[in-house]
Amino acid sequence: MHAVNLSKPLSVEVFDHSRPLYESAWIQIGDYEDLTDAVDACRRIIDRVLCKPRYSSLAGHALMQEYLNYGPVPCIRGVDNLDAFDPYEYLESKAKLGRNSATKML
Repeated sequence: MHAVNLSKPLSVEVFDHSRPLYESAWIQIGDYEDLTDAVDACRRIIDRVLCKPRYSSLAGHALMQEYLNYGPVPCIRGVDNLDAFDPYEYLESKAKLGRNSATKML
């Protein structure tokens, strides 16, 4: 069971499996009072990664596969985050839009 700090209602963190083994795979992005702001932060994380050259020529299944293999996974921790943001669902919507959808969103 994970303890929740109620003084900071929502915390956005990223799981990045490409970090060195001697460092934690979890990276704290920030604390948010508003759920909408926390969800927007998660979306920006994915959008920024999708703008990198590694992903720019990919779309559909290939884009999702590449991101799932190498991309960071944002999540929201807090008391009001139940099903507030699904990074896999958001990634799937980006993959369906096409290869330059992340660039258009930024």
